Amino acid sequence: MKWSGIYVNACGAVLGRGEDVSAAVAEGRYDEGEAAADGFLSISVIDDGPAVDLAVKAADLTMGRSTVAPGDIELVVHSSCNSQGLDHFAPASYVQGRTVGGRAAAVEVKQYSNGGLAALEIAAAYLHARSDRSAALLTTSDIFALPSFDRYRSDKGVVFGDGGTGLVLSRTGGVARLLSTAVISDGTYGAVYLGNKPFEEEPRPADEPVDLRSRRDEYLLENGELLLKIVQSLTERQQESVSVALADAGLTAPDIDRWVLTNVGRTLDDVDFRAMFGITDANTTWEWGRRVGHVGAADQIAGLAHLLETGEVGPGDRVALCGIGMGFTYACAVVEILERPQWSADGS
Repeated sequence: MKWSGIYVNACGAVLGRGEDVSAAVAEGRYDEGEAAADGFLSISVIDDGPAVDLAVKAADLTMGRSTVAPGDIELVVHSSCNSQGLDHFAPASYVQGRTVGGRAAAVEVKQYSNGGLAALEIAAAYLHARSDRSAALLTTSDIFALPSFDRYRSDKGVVFGDGGTGLVLSRTGGVARLLSTAVISDGTYGAVYLGNKPFEEEPRPADEPVDLRSRRDEYLLENGELLLKIVQSLTERQQESVSVALADAGLTAPDIDRWVLTNVGRTLDDVDFRAMFGITDANTTWEWGRRVGHVGAADQIAGLAHLLETGEVGPGDRVALCGIGMGFTYACAVVEILERPQWSADGS
């Protein structure tokens, strides 16, 4: 979708302490061979929750940077991957009640690692139909801790970091202009992350961490002949989301100055996808991402905040935010930087 008059007014991320992956290897929590192959250096770890409070902190940080008044927020969207701290409650309403208040619509988007970008497109469409002063607050939050999740072992090629993000999308201006978004889904091979066990009627015991590796192995044991088709589908759909977003923005790949990709390990790098768009480590946020890990639904917004806070992008630069989520869902958002904000990486 091509957008006009929709702006990233402000954004911010709340991350934890950096846990050196070498310590996890030494303690037997992270396989040494996998660590060497994946290339992560440290992981963002937050020692206390609940996860949803990270969204509240990120929202407060972002609203403090924003020029939008709380009364102009007409939509609150919250996205996450993992438990927010309690079953059967409404995280989006919780964030709203503890930050901007008011009577805005509060909704939750559950697209897992693609959640932040899906929320961005939904919010842009909502604001497009609203008044000239309307704005939306988007948040994400996740903590990947035992016993329910093992950040180093629950999946392969991905090490999960903790954190929360906030972003204010506005009709009245901001630090960046939203040029386009493209969000697509293709559930053809979504069963890869279901495995072969039946659905559970009762919640999984807390002492049994999520095991995405086993689910994938179970699926491929019976459907191994589909592996190449699955890989091809992942590449083609991701390429499609980026190609559509670039075309809607009136740009080509060489026009993009920085690429913010999902923070996965080197073993999951899509070489064909990167080659198609001329993506290299130098024009991505990999050097940052390998120090925080995969922060659930937050990678792209946190990556954009990092680029703005550190001054790595400036007026006129175009940034492509690219995501992929289990199921499978794919997204790309293209923004043009308008100004260098007076934000610092220390949270001010």
